[in-house]
Amino acid sequence: MPPPGKGKKTGARKKTANSKTQIPKGLEYTVAALLLTGKLRVDSVQMYRDASLFISLVGKYKSLSDFSSSSNVDKLVSFLDDNSSLTLNEIMTALKKKADSS
Repeated sequence: MPPPGKGKKTGARKKTANSKTQIPKGLEYTVAALLLTGKLRVDSVQMYRDASLFISLVGKYKSLSDFSSSSNVDKLVSFLDDNSSLTLNEIMTALKKKADSS
């Protein structure tokens, strides 16, 4: 029989010093996919003598201004301007009705 504390297997794991700074794998895959598709680009890489490495990534989220050339957005804005008395509840009810009938 082993002495207490030795040879026992427990569910506890030892935590390393870097466990707080580890990036989840899903985030790594997402960044890799964005880099490969050109949606994200590397802005700078900084390396230091003490083996530190910093990588700056630059990307952009799509916003409403990205869709400004879309005629559908312009039509919807025009419709809302012309029908400013409509409540948000009425608009959402109409959208739900349209989605159910399609």
